[in-house]
Amino acid sequence: MENLILQGIKAVSFDFWYTIGRYETEAEWQRQDELRVAEFSLILKELGFRFTDELIDRTLSEVGAECEAERLRTEMEVPSREIIRRFLTRLGIRKQVAGGSNKLLKSFDESLLKVKIIAEPGAIEMLRELKRRGYRLALLSNTSHGHIIRRIMDREGLSPYFDHLLYTDEIGPRKPNPEAFRILLDRLGTRPEETVHVGDRIDLDVLGARRSGIRSVLYASNRATCYNGYPHPDFCIRNLKELIE
Repeated sequence: MENLILQGIKAVSFDFWYTIGRYETEAEWQRQDELRVAEFSLILKELGFRFTDELIDRTLSEVGAECEAERLRTEMEVPSREIIRRFLTRLGIRKQVAGGSNKLLKSFDESLLKVKIIAEPGAIEMLRELKRRGYRLALLSNTSHGHIIRRIMDREGLSPYFDHLLYTDEIGPRKPNPEAFRILLDRLGTRPEETVHVGDRIDLDVLGARRSGIRSVLYASNRATCYNGYPHPDFCIRNLKELIE
């Protein structure tokens, strides 16, 4: 028997981070940042520039905060190439580095492949069952480097279950921008009322879905939920299996 979450639904879309994929531990997130600083230091030395690790770390943090504020304001993605451009501009060496920026970009992006990012527990089983039942499946992920998330999806065995993979650095608008969800609906070929979106962020996944007339499911897992004025989801689940029960 079809559960209430999927009643009348033809397509299901998912967030990536902390919905169908996650860092194995929070320490892996920190290790990713440490890898970036160490590799950036070596690359910049090769290019003839000597900066302390502290300065590199601080500059990356400042650029990250600046880009996040811009994302919140515009609801458009800032791709990783732009992050590197701003990093070099802050250090005052953008013109001198020239082609060397590609090495920094590769290091910045591929740091995600050097830490442990895994499929969310129960994700494979849930996706397999939804696919078996004939639902159209899509990913809508806010990210600065979709090509890397695509490789992680492939590695973790998630990609085969999806009909469409949408990354915001490739499409432009990011959640909760309704335009991102309009593109999602166009790719899926479904109406809003035939679609449900599952994600862990009230301010991105739930808000964006509600703005677009799409049914929303908050995946809360083991996190406390605080709405702070944001709309409540249509459904809240603690385990991905609840989607197929």
